[in-house]
Amino acid sequence: MNKKTFKILIFLLLVFAPLATVKAADVKMDTSVYVTKDQIINGSLYTSGQTVTVDGNISGDLIVLTQNLTVNGSVDGDIIAFAQSVIINGSVGGNIRVISNNLTINSTVARNVTTLGSNIILGADSHIAWDAYFIGENLESRGIIDGNLSGRIVNTVITGKIGKDINLKLNSEKNNLSLTIAPEAIINGNLTYTSPSITNISSQAKISGQTKQINPENKKNNLWLAWLWAELFSIFSALVVGLVLIFIGKDISTKILTQLNKSPLKLILSGLILMFVLPIISLILMFTFIGIPLALIIGGIWLIFIYLAKILTAIFIGQIIIKTLNKNSEFLKHEVALFWSLIIGVIITFLLFSIPFIGWILSLVAIWFGLGGIYTYVKNKS
Repeated sequence: MNKKTFKILIFLLLVFAPLATVKAADVKMDTSVYVTKDQIINGSLYTSGQTVTVDGNISGDLIVLTQNLTVNGSVDGDIIAFAQSVIINGSVGGNIRVISNNLTINSTVARNVTTLGSNIILGADSHIAWDAYFIGENLESRGIIDGNLSGRIVNTVITGKIGKDINLKLNSEKNNLSLTIAPEAIINGNLTYTSPSITNISSQAKISGQTKQINPENKKNNLWLAWLWAELFSIFSALVVGLVLIFIGKDISTKILTQLNKSPLKLILSGLILMFVLPIISLILMFTFIGIPLALIIGGIWLIFIYLAKILTAIFIGQIIIKTLNKNSEFLKHEVALFWSLIIGVIITFLLFSIPFIGWILSLVAIWFGLGGIYTYVKNKS
């Protein structure tokens, strides 16, 4: 395992480590989820929707899969979110672990912040009590970080206070790197940055330790980051589709997942046959003028089934992991168990699918297995 891959795995471990301790909690799933200002949720909240807004108090963790998340109230535990946009205006008693295109923090975070995103803004009122680790394109730090600031950022602007060291790697194939340390910035430790270009460090900035520039190695350092973004997009897309499967199509999905517990080898064989039969039928119909529309429909259904098959297999694997982690039979019947089966299953399986040389084989087997389950369900219904 190379060093970069190891760092990626460490980052994912930091983000998803809390998932190993799965507990039953409140579950809210809707197009728009709103926790009112006078509402108190005792325990953790697992939620998903197009928009999620928290104006009240959550005494446990907030686990979110959404397009837009806004927290104006308080969360006593951690915030773990997969989202397009995240805005934190309320206090957080634990850690923030986020994968998001845009993250803005305007409040106090009692522990660490770990983020992978395109644009990260720490407002003037932000205060991170421990460390901050970021991977992304743009970072603007106006508030206070009591611990260390580290990560991989293309463009960084620091106008606030850093309590300990800064260790940043600025890498970009477009050579549009920049690190700006404003005159009002305060750094109570060392400033270490990896960059091929000269940065803009104000002589008026208060830097207590040493300032050190490291020249990057002469090779493409961003291939792994491009790969990571592609994988995260793939995982996020699968999670969104999976949410539709387990909440809107819950009855059908549950029945298909039940089928996956029976005769795995038989299901894989059935899926393999189905995967190649439908394209052949579609191709034959393409040679007849009348059959062209039907061929296109069959081809579209074939592509949809292949994608859904991978996700259903991922949920099934997630269920196995959940059952291993939590033996509580009552929890396994809870709606949140299926939610976590989706989250854990998709993350693990899609990362396995990305492994060089063998990932595509695992992906094919997952497709065949899932297709076999879909075929068995349809056959039993007819």
